[in-house]
Amino acid sequence: MVATLDLDKFSVHKLQTEDGLYGAFEHLNNKLADSHIGNVVSDLLEKPNLFVYVFSVSPNPPSIRNKILGGFPVDSQTLQQSFIPTLLSTLSTFFFNLPSDTFHGDESRTVGRYERYVADVWPAMAILSSIAFGTATSRSSTNTSFKARKTIISVHDATILRKINIPLPSDSHIAMQTLGDIMTIILQILKFYLGLLSDPRFADRCKDAYFGTSDKLDEDSEAEVADVPLLSYSEAPHLEATLATADIDLFGEWTILMASRATKDLFQLRRHDAKMAECVLKKIRQVSPQFIGEGVSHLYICRQLSRGQFSGNNHKMLHGPSHGVPIYQAEILSNLRLVYQIDCTLDDDGQNARVGITAFCGSILNFREAVKVYGIYSHKQLDHIWPWLSKLLNGRGKVYRQRCILRERGEPGSGVYRPATFSPTMGEITIDQSPIFVREDGRNEDHSWLISSKCVKLSKAYLNGLIAEREVELPFQLTTKEWQIVQWPTSCYVIGRSGTGKTTAMVFKMLGIQRAWEQVPSFRKPRQLFVTRFPVLAAKVEEFFTSLVESLALAGCTQDELRKLRSQIRSTAQQPPQMIDPLNALSYRPGTPQKYSELSDHDFPFFITFDQLARMVAADIHIGPWLIFSEFMGVIKGSETAFHSPNGTLDRQTYVNLSTRTYPAFAGNRHSLYSAFELYSKLKGEQYDYDMADRTYAILKALSCNPLKGQPVDYLYVDEVQDNLIIDTIYTPTLLSNADGLFWAGDTAQTISAGSSFRFADLRALIHRTEAAGNMAIQKSCAQPEVFKLPINYRSHGGIVDCAQLVVKLIADFWPDSIDVLEPESAMLGGPRPVFFTGWQNDIFPHESFFSSLKSNRELGAEQCILVRNDTVREQIRKRFGDIAVILTLEASKGLEFDDVFLYNFFEDSATTFSQWRSILVACSDKDVTVSRNISRSPHSSLCTELKNLYVGITRARKKLYFLDHSQSSEPMRELWSKKGLIDIAPSGTNICEYAEESTLEQWAASGNKLFNACQFQEAVRCFERANLPRQLGIAQAYGLREVAASTVRTGERQKAFFDAAEAFVQCAREALPSEETRFHREAAKCYALADKAHMAAKFYIAVDDFSGAAEQYRKAGRFDEIAQILNRHTEKLAASHRNTLLHLCVVHYYRNRSRPPVPLFSSAVEELEYLDDKGLHKERIDLLKSLGRILEAAEAQLGFGQLCDAIQTLLEHRDNQPDTMQRAVDIVLDTLWQECSFGVPIQSILRNKGSNAHKVLNCVQDIPLERLKISDSKQIRFFLVVQKSPFAEEVYRLGEEFSGRGDEAMALMAFDVFFSELPALYSASTSEFDTFLKRFERHVRLLASIVSDEIPLRATDSRVRRVFGILPSSDYHYSVSSGTFLHRKFTQNQHLTMTDINLLMKGRLKARLRQKVLEENDISCVSQAFSTQCPYSIMHGRSCSRMIHCYQQHEQKMSLDAAAYNAKVNVHLQQIRILDLMFSAVGYHEDWHASMTAGLHRLYAALYRPIYIEGSIADLDWNTLRNAAGCISVARKWIQKAMEHLKPTDEPNIYSNYLTNIIRVTCLHTTLGGDYALREYISHDSCRVSYGEQLSAEDDNVSTDVVASLIGSDPTPGVPALRFLLQNGVCMDLSVVCHFAEEICSRFVSSLHPSGDFSPLHNLLVPRRWIMDPDRPAVRKDTIQHFLYCVRRLMNILCSGRAHTKFDLPTNRESFVDVILARICRMLCILGYNVRDVGLSKTIADILLLPPFEVDRTRNESPQILRIVLVSRQLVNLRRQYLVTILALDSGSAIKDLIHLVHKNSRYLTRPISPQIPQLVFEDVADISRQMNRAPVF
Repeated sequence: MVATLDLDKFSVHKLQTEDGLYGAFEHLNNKLADSHIGNVVSDLLEKPNLFVYVFSVSPNPPSIRNKILGGFPVDSQTLQQSFIPTLLSTLSTFFFNLPSDTFHGDESRTVGRYERYVADVWPAMAILSSIAFGTATSRSSTNTSFKARKTIISVHDATILRKINIPLPSDSHIAMQTLGDIMTIILQILKFYLGLLSDPRFADRCKDAYFGTSDKLDEDSEAEVADVPLLSYSEAPHLEATLATADIDLFGEWTILMASRATKDLFQLRRHDAKMAECVLKKIRQVSPQFIGEGVSHLYICRQLSRGQFSGNNHKMLHGPSHGVPIYQAEILSNLRLVYQIDCTLDDDGQNARVGITAFCGSILNFREAVKVYGIYSHKQLDHIWPWLSKLLNGRGKVYRQRCILRERGEPGSGVYRPATFSPTMGEITIDQSPIFVREDGRNEDHSWLISSKCVKLSKAYLNGLIAEREVELPFQLTTKEWQIVQWPTSCYVIGRSGTGKTTAMVFKMLGIQRAWEQVPSFRKPRQLFVTRFPVLAAKVEEFFTSLVESLALAGCTQDELRKLRSQIRSTAQQPPQMIDPLNALSYRPGTPQKYSELSDHDFPFFITFDQLARMVAADIHIGPWLIFSEFMGVIKGSETAFHSPNGTLDRQTYVNLSTRTYPAFAGNRHSLYSAFELYSKLKGEQYDYDMADRTYAILKALSCNPLKGQPVDYLYVDEVQDNLIIDTIYTPTLLSNADGLFWAGDTAQTISAGSSFRFADLRALIHRTEAAGNMAIQKSCAQPEVFKLPINYRSHGGIVDCAQLVVKLIADFWPDSIDVLEPESAMLGGPRPVFFTGWQNDIFPHESFFSSLKSNRELGAEQCILVRNDTVREQIRKRFGDIAVILTLEASKGLEFDDVFLYNFFEDSATTFSQWRSILVACSDKDVTVSRNISRSPHSSLCTELKNLYVGITRARKKLYFLDHSQSSEPMRELWSKKGLIDIAPSGTNICEYAEESTLEQWAASGNKLFNACQFQEAVRCFERANLPRQLGIAQAYGLREVAASTVRTGERQKAFFDAAEAFVQCAREALPSEETRFHREAAKCYALADKAHMAAKFYIAVDDFSGAAEQYRKAGRFDEIAQILNRHTEKLAASHRNTLLHLCVVHYYRNRSRPPVPLFSSAVEELEYLDDKGLHKERIDLLKSLGRILEAAEAQLGFGQLCDAIQTLLEHRDNQPDTMQRAVDIVLDTLWQECSFGVPIQSILRNKGSNAHKVLNCVQDIPLERLKISDSKQIRFFLVVQKSPFAEEVYRLGEEFSGRGDEAMALMAFDVFFSELPALYSASTSEFDTFLKRFERHVRLLASIVSDEIPLRATDSRVRRVFGILPSSDYHYSVSSGTFLHRKFTQNQHLTMTDINLLMKGRLKARLRQKVLEENDISCVSQAFSTQCPYSIMHGRSCSRMIHCYQQHEQKMSLDAAAYNAKVNVHLQQIRILDLMFSAVGYHEDWHASMTAGLHRLYAALYRPIYIEGSIADLDWNTLRNAAGCISVARKWIQKAMEHLKPTDEPNIYSNYLTNIIRVTCLHTTLGGDYALREYISHDSCRVSYGEQLSAEDDNVSTDVVASLIGSDPTPGVPALRFLLQNGVCMDLSVVCHFAEEICSRFVSSLHPSGDFSPLHNLLVPRRWIMDPDRPAVRKDTIQHFLYCVRRLMNILCSGRAHTKFDLPTNRESFVDVILARICRMLCILGYNVRDVGLSKTIADILLLPPFEVDRTRNESPQILRIVLVSRQLVNLRRQYLVTILALDSGSAIKDLIHLVHKNSRYLTRPISPQIPQLVFEDVADISRQMNRAPVF
């Protein structure tokens, strides 16, 4: 293979430089862009560890990862030949060779499993491929039916398959399915390795691996590690278990223990109110800053609870009686309390010095005070349970109470207390009192959780879990006895009854050793092995251990990692939990070794069953016998055929004649194997043994002669040892190298499993004898194993425990050799005695009256269970009373527990007789020892087993236990219990409803999940039904049906049962999460296949993309058409060899059946001709036509079969020698495209849909030379090609222009319609960008308008029009409209339409489209910033407002607001009005036309008369800059006239205020835009009158007339009363309009100011340019100006008082808008004040502006008259100076220079400039000013 990469660029010396590294990755990225990822990766793998280094330092690892995963092959054979095997081998070897402590959590074990799996999987895949695809089949067998092909597996191949736990496939379909499962696992492993490789933790390791620095580091540090002893496998690390957790920084020395309720409260607060959760933590450990010394930064110290600062509001006693144990509350917030107590707990975290440590006694721990938090409650929740709890705790004794109330001060006189430490004199504390709290209303509440709740330390891991919102599983507080077990340094036996914490102590010991090793990295990882009989228990323990490890690992997470984890948790929080098949809970994990010798350090801690362990050890000893043994058990004795045999075993001839496909193993040597079976049966019969023991015996024999293969383990944990054969316990110590590392746990009172009967005393004696014999390789310990007995039951209360204890005592008294004798068992709390129900006399159903009340709507609760003997009794109850409760058999209940248990007819249904039960009562009351001895012998020996069963049933209850038994056999035990006072007898006629508990939906759901995971599907269904969880209900039903089907024997019933299960799984898939749907479909497919429903099975195999499985089902059903469809449509998803096999089957089938396949099967001409010679298929005719050169005919034949692309390709292939073929191909392409892609349909989606004909044919012409086609054809094809890529490309619009230029208006319309099918998001577009868009959009609108108005006629007679609109011609000059096209009408005739009908239909549809599209565009313009004015906040403060994201206005800099920007804004408004008018003119003036017109004019007004003066004014308006100004002005003038004619006043203030402001807008627009409309005459009509409401003449009493007169005329006098009227009476007015109106009035005072008194009244004025657009104004009287100033004062008062919203309709940013208007008014007044020479007016203005008064020096001795003149003169000068300063300040930073200084020509040299920023305008007369200021339009 030619190298893709230049590997020299990746040499070590080049990668060590920055330039070299940059060059290498640049080279890599280039190759990744143009080369296959497989070639690139293969090159990187050429150099050892180059790939891992490159990936780890890549600047973009996700990109490489996605490319690798994208290059993962889709079939198994391609996978085996790809780069993936080499890549996985490299990665697995790299990570496997890293030290175990490099990994976090459970990563190390996963690495170990995956390394082994990767090494073993490829030979297994090769074997499966040969089975699946028949690669070993000889050529001579090709004519044999596929169904007849047999599968024979050699012993060697079977060994390879079993190495990765693959069952031997019976046929090719199962092999194919297994290959698919393996590929899924391989992809999972690849993702795992790539994820690790991108983790920064491994970056240095990757670098060292490639650069080779690790060797150098080892040499440099050799001296440092010389003193560290290296341990070999024979040296077990002696580690003292530790469960210490990392403390939270700055916490005090008080340990904070969190009860489970407190943890739940805190995590709920975190999820719903993070701030409040932080308050809780602050209360526990609040920090405060202190300064200590110079130069020292803040030192945060812990105080309050964790510091022992018990004072104030954090240590208030919560109603605790003086004689009880105090309960305290700490105030968090005003309505939130933290409830806690000072508890005395075991100091198991090493905070104080240990009293002593010895080699055999472990650590002696003290007791220590700690803060125990019960929960977080609101003030209302602090009820009366706390005094009750205080009294309850007081029951623990005087010593306990004294220790809880003791307080030791940290320092004399300080308010800080330290936790007291006590010697370990207290034993385990129990309380006899019941935890039932009786409320005042008589209700009972069970608060046992307050005493029995598990408490965990508030640690760093806990806190980080809270931050990440992840539920944590942390080590909880252990008892003294449990802690002794955890720290015991040698082997031990732990005996305890049900619920005493045996497994907990075992798991914590494992965890403690694991944690201890993590702190001593110089030791190798301890190999810890957990073994039990039950797979579910092993899975649960492993899950619990993994959860502990991962939770503790949170302590080392960074904040970034916690945030990432929180994000992941939140993203999946809303998803319901997945329900995994519990039967697969212990299915093998990828890489789980099949041999014990293959275990590596990475695999540990290892959790396994006895059976799995025995198989692994046996596999190392000898493989062959176990294959034979499997054949004995699974076929000769365990097959369905054997079941129907007379003696349950196959005879020789039947076994020899079995199908080799169904039973492939030993197919060629069955006679010899059956002879071996006969010998085996004979030996077994002679020895009276049973089968499982044979394996153990063989293992022991082999180990006695040969050493164990593989490395031994350091610690071995065996749980529930009583459920195993005692012989099984002999070989497990042989796996142990550490003689002190053996841990046994169990309870011989629960030995109800068949074949399980021994005591721990027997086990100890057996181990001792085996060690002494010396024939087994068992390490002998120097110290005898310690026996720990756990007497405290944490599951049940005293009432139940005492009842069970009597049963245990009977076993111990009468059968002492069958049970280990312990001290009497006790409970943490007292509780009610069990209740015995009896006395019913109904012989048919004795408990009829008891259960009868449950027949209606009552039932037992979610945590209440009826235990029965067998399934028959269960069905009897259900049949009689209905589905009233969870009902389980005793055997099924083991491992489960419930709050309340009803033990039903235990004695009635017992095989033990009344006399036998009676013998117990007699023996207990008789002092004769002989009687007792007789009981222990036959025939009473069955009593021992029955009592153990009784014990199991009793101990399933946590809170309440009820016996339901009326039989005579129950009387002895009932009498015995009654004498002891251990039960209560229920009165006769008791109703069960008195004991039925109501459950919440959550409780039903929890119970359902518990039962589902225990494989009790029927009971889980019941719970999920009541929890109203239809999804979980359906899943449980489906698995339950599958379980029933698997246990059904009769073939017909079995198939029907599997069919029902399949249907249930289909329903589950419909309601499943996306991640679960495939799993349920696959289960459905399997069940359908087992139900012999091949077609349905195939359907669901297809649903999960398993086309191989589907084809196999079709093959079994003989449905070859479906196989042909799969071959045609999904050929790429089939392996090559399998595809060929299926093709062969189809050929043979169609040949023999003289039929034609639904799709072509052949790809070569030779095969087609051969097939035609035999059968004459049409495909051969087509190929023959091609070979004869009759290309057009061949193409037409292909078209006849619907093979469009084939026909086009055929034509194009011959375009060079037959030119007419290209034109025909183009015609086919265009016809097909227009059939699917007519006007108005989503063209791009059709063209991109790989299943559409349009997509297919367009792909056929991607590369044809368009220049060789007709211009029309080439443009059309070009159009579709461009639209396929992007319908909004510039070329689409240009093509529309070209079509229009060539006169093809239909095609132009098509192009424009596609281009504008989705209008762009122009919210943030600039004005110029929007104008460009409007220019193009106007062309589209104008074309549409021209078509609907018939200016451009489109007729159905034009073929181009028919093509674009999907119109089909029919006979007699009629037409039809294709379905799904733009013109097609639902529920209306679309055929036999005349040309008139077509034209009317087209116009109507195009009108609607024009209207819809223009209104859509207008809506966009309304929110676009291109049309908006400046944000007032931005103007006032010089920065963007805080609402910028949601602010629709612009935020430009002041200096960018020039005249060009002003004119551009005006331009787009005018263009928008033009487009709207064009649309309304074409489609008609609908009801919304007036609203659109009014809104458009309002926006135009706002653009011309800006509320913010620095944005520009009409003085800056340049008509020459407007596009098509004449047309725009014409439309605007028409709109102004129409708008005025629609304006009508009303009597409502808010309406006439709006009316008057609209008059101001329209009048101003009319003044600016001109026109010949007689506005003044129209407004003087009575219909337009708005009265002042004063005694005025009719001629003078019209506000409307005054407004228009003041704006159009030269005299502003009428405007003053109009302004006053608006300010007095107006509401909801536009403040900008009112302010503009006031300024317009003010501007007309210019000629009345007379500042100079000579030459001209305008000389030496300082005015804005817009004020003198028409400077020829008459003089105005002083009192008019005074009245105007009064109005302005009123307006200023409104704005400054904060009452602006009462008068004006303000925008959302009202404060800034009001500030801008105030600035505008102030500027206006300052300009007026600067120019006026009247002292009175100037002072009035100064008063309005609140300017300070001017003070005159009165010490001078001038005359009063002179003094007055001087005073007036100086006042004017001072005020003018202040006005000028204010004006210049307000104009500072503005780009538009609005102010000018008017200077008469005759005084130009005598008048000094006012300011460099203010230009002078020199004029000769008034007309000269107008000439210089106005920019007349070009029209």
